[in-house]
Amino acid sequence: MEKAEIRFWHDQSKDQIHVIHIPSGRTKTLKGKKKVGRFLQAYQVSRDDCKRVRRGNDRLGLFKRKLFGK
Repeated sequence: MEKAEIRFWHDQSKDQIHVIHIPSGRTKTLKGKKKVGRFLQAYQVSRDDCKRVRRGNDRLGLFKRKLFGK
């Protein structure tokens, strides 16, 4: 299954990662050191690398459709 394209960047002032799901236009914000660290590790980038908008595939399944729950 092909993974959907996303765009993401790091907000230095709040230490957050902003992610946009290109096919649907939905957005998510990852907050907290653990979540941000996991995201950066999965994409093998640093916070400095994400100062500009970057493209990638949804490796972590952030926008994967869920049938039950949140």
